[in-house]
Amino acid sequence: MLTTRSSLALAVLLAAACGGEAATKPAPVEAAKPATPAPADKPVEAAPAKPAEQPVLADSGLGVGGKFKPFEIVNCDSGEKYCQVCKFGGSPKIMAVGTIDDEAFKNDLKNLDALVQKYGEDKLKAFAVITDIKDGKAATPTGDRAALEAKVKALRTELGVTMPLVVPADEGGKNEAFDSWYNITKSRTVMFADGRNAVKYTGVAPADLAGLNTAIQEVLGVPADAPAEPKAG
Repeated sequence: MLTTRSSLALAVLLAAACGGEAATKPAPVEAAKPATPAPADKPVEAAPAKPAEQPVLADSGLGVGGKFKPFEIVNCDSGEKYCQVCKFGGSPKIMAVGTIDDEAFKNDLKNLDALVQKYGEDKLKAFAVITDIKDGKAATPTGDRAALEAKVKALRTELGVTMPLVVPADEGGKNEAFDSWYNITKSRTVMFADGRNAVKYTGVAPADLAGLNTAIQEVLGVPADAPAEPKAG
C-alpha cells in the first residue's frame, strides 16, 4: 500500500505530466483564405485614327485655303528628279499647270515669268507643270517621256523664261501625289501660295493678273500702289 507521502508525490507527477502535454500541444491553424484575384487590367483603347486630310478644291486646281503638297517632278532642262515645291521651301510660289500644245498657256508662262522678275526671284518663285488632261482630269504623261521632256526643254528656250518647266514624275503609270491632290481639270490653271504653301490665289486662264498681283503684294507686304502687273495676252 502507498503511503500518504507517496500518494502526494504521485499526484504531483501526474499533474505535471498533464500540464506539460497541454503546454506543448500546438494551437490550431486557421484554414488559409483563398487569395483575392487582382482586378484584370482594362484593355487599352486605341486612339481613333485621324481622318485623312482633304484638299480644298477650286473648279480647277486648289482653292484659296488649300495647301501645296510635295510631289516628284522631272526638271526638263536638267533632267533631275526632285520635289519642286520642296526645293522652293519657304518662298511664296506660283504654280502654273497646262498642256504642251496649249498656245495660250505659253503666253501665260511669259507673263508669269515677267511677274517674278518684277518682284525679284529672291522674293517670289514660279514653276510650270506640263501634264496631260484626259476626261477632264490631269494625268501624268506616260507616253514617250524622253521626247516630251526634250520638247518641254526646247519650249523653255523658245519662251526665254527663267522658271523651271517640269513634268510630274512617272511613278508606275501615274503620279498620285499630283494627279489626285491638285485637282487639275483645265489647262492654264494658275495657283499662288505663301511661304507656308497656303493657297492665296487660284484662277484658270485669267484675263489679267490683277488678282494674282494683289495676292502677291499682300503676302510680300508690298504697297498696293506698286507698278502695274503685266497684262495677260
